[in-house]
Amino acid sequence: MADAKIIIAPRFVRIAGRIMSGRNDARAVAIFPFIFIRDESQNMPWLINHEHIHFSQQLETLFIGVALISLIEYLYARLVLGYSKQQAYLYQASEQEAYRNQQDQSYLKNRNFAEYYRYIFNKREFTFSEPGEIRYLDNQ
Repeated sequence: MADAKIIIAPRFVRIAGRIMSGRNDARAVAIFPFIFIRDESQNMPWLINHEHIHFSQQLETLFIGVALISLIEYLYARLVLGYSKQQAYLYQASEQEAYRNQQDQSYLKNRNFAEYYRYIFNKREFTFSEPGEIRYLDNQ
C-alpha cells in the first residue's frame, strides 16, 4: 500500500475517536488517503500499519460498506450482547483485523482481498497490555 499522507490533527483525532469508539484517547484515524495522528509521538510503525489496514478495508468495501458493517456490529454488540462501548468497538470486524495484525509489517503484502469479511465471523476477545500490544482473553 502506498504511503499515506500523515497529518497531525489532535482535535480532529479526539473528536473522531469519540464518535467512532466513544473514547477521547484515540491515537490516530484513517480516512483514505490520510492518516490523522494526535501528535508526532504517535507516528509509530505498528500504529501506521493499523491505519493502513483500515485503508484496505475502506477500499474493498467502497468506503461506505465498512461504515455500515461496523455500525451494525457495534449496535449488535451493545444491544444484543450487552457489551460496553469499548467492548463493542473492539468487537467490530474492522478493529479485529487491524488490532490483530498491526504488529505484522508484512500483513498487507500477504493479505487476501476481502480478508476483512473473515473477521465478521472470527471474533476474539482481547485487551491491551503495552502500546501496540494486545493480550487475548479467550486463550485460543
